[in-house]
Amino acid sequence: MPRVAIKKKEYMVADLPGWIVGRMHTMKLRQEDVAKELNITPQAFSKRLQKDDRGRPKDVFRYGDLLTIFKVLEATDEEKLRLLSL
Repeated sequence: MPRVAIKKKEYMVADLPGWIVGRMHTMKLRQEDVAKELNITPQAFSKRLQKDDRGRPKDVFRYGDLLTIFKVLEATDEEKLRLLSL
C-alpha cells in the first residue's frame, strides 16, 4: 500500500531508526559504538531504535542526540534534511 501524505509524519518518524540501523551496518558500527558517542548505555540506544506494535518508535531521540548520530554516521545534508523534515 502506498504511503499517503496524511500519515507522512508517522512514516518519516518510523524511517529514522531504519536509516540509523542501515547506516551503522554500512559503516560496520555496533550499537555500543554509537551509544558511547551519545553517552548512554547500549540498552538505552537499543530501546530508542525499537518500534511498538503500530510501527512507531518506543522512545525518541532528542535533537542533540540526532546531531551526534548524524555526525558519527556521516549523514549528508540531503539525508539530514529528509530525515528531519516532518
